[in-house]
Amino acid sequence: KITNVNFYFYSKVELALTSDLKTIVCYHPSLEIPYECTKPIPRPDPVNNKEETHDQVLKSRLNEEELQNKKGPTIEELSKMFYTTKHRWYPVGQYHRRRKNPNPPKER
Repeated sequence: KITNVNFYFYSKVELALTSDLKTIVCYHPSLEIPYECTKPIPRPDPVNNKEETHDQVLKSRLNEEELQNKKGPTIEELSKMFYTTKHRWYPVGQYHRRRKNPNPPKER
């Protein structure tokens, strides 16, 4: 047996409880929006579109000067952003790089 409880919100949400009172059932019907209140999605003309195209994005190159002047986040900022320790962001030392196998066996 299901007991019905109606809440009068803007959307017609209906809540119901099962007979053992352990489960809540919720029904969300879709809203009826009149056609007059809708707008069409603007679709720009791909031929005359002045914005960047895929080719322009792929062909764009950064100057070396821009890359040299741009500084990235510090180790402290990275550790706060990603909730890690500061040791995660230091480079791997030469001791460990020397011992890494340059030609590991292929997976079968």
